[in-house]
Amino acid sequence: MIKKIALTLMILLFCVSVAYSANINDLEIPHDFSGKKSDGHYFMPKAYDNPRFIIEEFNTSAHNFENNSLYGFWPSGEENIFFFSNRQISDMGGMELVEIDGKKYTVSVLYASTLIDDDYLADSLKYLKEFNEQNNITPIKP
Repeated sequence: MIKKIALTLMILLFCVSVAYSANINDLEIPHDFSGKKSDGHYFMPKAYDNPRFIIEEFNTSAHNFENNSLYGFWPSGEENIFFFSNRQISDMGGMELVEIDGKKYTVSVLYASTLIDDDYLADSLKYLKEFNEQNNITPIKP
C-alpha cells in the first residue's frame, strides 16, 4: 500500500513539474542573450546589438513562413526550421514554430544585415537548436 501511495505521489510530482516547465515565462534562452523586453519575449545579446532572439505568439495574419512581397522563407536543412530575409536584405535569420501550453509561438533569431550572410544564418540555426535542446522542444510544421 505504501509503495502505491509513493508511486502515485511521484507520478503526480512529475506531472506537476512537467506542466510547470512548459510555461512560456520559464523557457531557457540561448546563453548569449540576456534581458527581456517589457511585456514581450524579446531578448538582446549580452555584448552587442545583433542578433535579437524573439519569442512571439503566432499570428496567422503575419504570414510567417510564407513567401510574400516582403519576406522570403526557405528550408534551413533542419526539420521545421526556416531561414528568412526581407527583400531589401536588412532583416534575416532563422525562424521556427513551437507549441507550448496549447498555444503556438514563433521563435526567431533576427539579424540586421545589408546582405545575406551565411555565418549569420548558421548562427541563427545554432541558437534555435540550442533553445530547443534547453527546453526539450521540437519545432512543429507551420
